[in-house]
Amino acid sequence: MLYSQHVLGIGHFFRSMEVAKALHEHEVLFVEGGDPLPGFVPPRHVKRFILPPIMMDADFKTLEIHEGTLEEIKTGRKQMLMDAFTEFSPDVLVTELFPFGRKQFRFELIPLLDKIHEQRPSTRVVCSLRDILVEKKDQAAYEKGVLDILNRYFDLLLVHSDPELIPLEESFERIGEIKIPIFYTGFIVRDAPVQVEAHRGKIIVVSSGGGRVGIELLSSAIKAVQMLADEDLHLRVFVGPFMEASDRKNLTDLAAGDADIQLLPFSLDFLSELAHADLSISMAGYNTCMDILSTGVRALVYPFPQNREQALRAQKLEKLGQLKVIPSLAVQPLAQCILSELRAKYSTRRGRLNLSGKTNTAVFIDRYCRNQS
Repeated sequence: MLYSQHVLGIGHFFRSMEVAKALHEHEVLFVEGGDPLPGFVPPRHVKRFILPPIMMDADFKTLEIHEGTLEEIKTGRKQMLMDAFTEFSPDVLVTELFPFGRKQFRFELIPLLDKIHEQRPSTRVVCSLRDILVEKKDQAAYEKGVLDILNRYFDLLLVHSDPELIPLEESFERIGEIKIPIFYTGFIVRDAPVQVEAHRGKIIVVSSGGGRVGIELLSSAIKAVQMLADEDLHLRVFVGPFMEASDRKNLTDLAAGDADIQLLPFSLDFLSELAHADLSISMAGYNTCMDILSTGVRALVYPFPQNREQALRAQKLEKLGQLKVIPSLAVQPLAQCILSELRAKYSTRRGRLNLSGKTNTAVFIDRYCRNQS
């Protein structure tokens, strides 16, 4: 049973789903609590169990729901989650990010963990954690709260990172007080296409994930490419499924009448788009950066400014020559960044990073939980 709650973007969903896919020798109940991604079909061994969606605003301050009251949704979700656990009776429960994040969802997760602790201790509990944690105002209190839950309820911590690049202690100081086994899995990447067809001109892919944030990046990229009208550039702008209607209209107006600019719906085959591109322009979330590593595409990234997580990841990957960080969304400097990156000469774009995260995650879960049963 794999619990994944995305609240703004959809990177958490895709990373968790890659883990679920890798567990192909097992039956997986995939519990998701954000806005469900339309059109996504999981592999046959994975069953999606969708809770009534709870999301957050772009400032991560307010929980948002589609209908009813928040308390009604919380009560219903908690019961649904408990019933799903009872019916599925999993050997392993994997929580994505919690307890290092998603504290707003303790209302349903702590009762579930208490049930396991008191009534079904044979179920192994695993935390699936990305490379970098978001900084907190009171880091000491935050880390104490994480340790209290982790050491009481969990059996295993899997960190989806390469410690040579990003060790957990860079964003969690009290790692020495974690009492359960910790394994670095390597980064979780999706498999890129092997063959790529030739094309005329230069293709630039612009994206912002789910689309709830990033409109400024997409707008600036369109304007910057329009300044480079003599360069034979073809811009493919992917509009996230959760973008506001007003933002969609703004992009449509900007691109109107320009045959070299296409506005496209969110693609479930986005890796193919990147593999065919000469340049990617995006934010710097975990999944986006992993797609860049997987395809080897040249990339410009603009880290989400609300926290340091994306900036830290982008800076480290920039030092390895894997991408370039956009210093500003001002149109003229961005146009120059695009031109410079397209004209730059590189012998290689791939560093020696562990990109076997999804396979290793499945192996660690299988080996550890079998040995402990």
